[in-house]
Amino acid sequence: MHDGLRFAIYDKTGSFRCQLEGVDATADLAPNAVPTATFTLDDDRKELADITANGARCGVWFRGKERFRGIIQETPGDGPYGKVTAHVRGDIRKLWHWQGRPVPSAGLGDQTSDYRVHSGPSETVFKDAVAENLLRLGVPWSVAPSLGRGTATVASLRFHPLADKLLPGLDADHLIVALSYDGPNVLVDVRQAKTVPGVLTIASGIPEGYKYERSGPTATRVVVGGRGEGVDREFVEFRDEALEADWGDIIEGFKDARNTEEGADLTIDAREALAEGRPKSGISTTLNETDRFQYGTTYTEGDLVTVRVGPIQRAQPISVSITETAGEGVVVTPRIGNVEDDTTDALARDIARLARGIRDTGRR
Repeated sequence: MHDGLRFAIYDKTGSFRCQLEGVDATADLAPNAVPTATFTLDDDRKELADITANGARCGVWFRGKERFRGIIQETPGDGPYGKVTAHVRGDIRKLWHWQGRPVPSAGLGDQTSDYRVHSGPSETVFKDAVAENLLRLGVPWSVAPSLGRGTATVASLRFHPLADKLLPGLDADHLIVALSYDGPNVLVDVRQAKTVPGVLTIASGIPEGYKYERSGPTATRVVVGGRGEGVDREFVEFRDEALEADWGDIIEGFKDARNTEEGADLTIDAREALAEGRPKSGISTTLNETDRFQYGTTYTEGDLVTVRVGPIQRAQPISVSITETAGEGVVVTPRIGNVEDDTTDALARDIARLARGIRDTGRR
């Protein structure tokens, strides 16, 4: 049985067409991010008719399990007698394609509320908001019942991409979006990240070279501004006195919560702002697979692994890259944190953060 990457090709209705294995291929999987894969074929393969059809879809399998499914977004090639490379993007991408409307049950001309505000455990907020807008869109997607996992959070939607407002709450609680398939039907659920037993150190042979960072707090007390204007606006202050005592420092911050409903609990916004301003530490490193540390057996993407290097010991979620070539065979590279070879990755994250802020501002 082939133990590498395998690709099941479907048409736009979800009907199976063909499958491929033993080709040069890559896959990248990270929690609550769009998974991607590529595979390359000679340009005379008969399967290319299915792969290049409009709306063609692909299930990406590895070690006996479908890891994700999505659309074949691009198929660039060269010739004559050349190669075609298929680029697959996972279906979680739809959370960036679909918006949360203020009144999902009404037409565009009847959006009579400024925002649709969801509050509760992060899993419930995510599932309620997604379910409302799936109904509006009329797509063959459904949402599993919420188990009420996660901490209290608030999401305010006004034509925002669902991912912008809903995924941060899941990330904070280590809840991972999971999609399952029955033909064209998609079920949206979340799973709780598992913690890999033990602590990985350089002596274990699993972490390679690493980077770590440690920074102090950027806010120890926060003023939250609620609804209202001018002197009539509601302001409430919240303090993390234990953090101030620990660092011997006072740092004031401000949180704009004018889009909350009248009488809303502003402590939720305050906790979010204080959490963003807490001291930070993190480790970035690639990991080595061993017999005791294997993708699909010991861990999967999003699971937490505790690594101790330098002065830092921290549990962080795992992402994974998989490559398969005729020369090297199958190589699995787990990683934690943001491993940056240059400033490009950091710049990309900053641009993404800025884009979310611009989208937020443009919808008010």
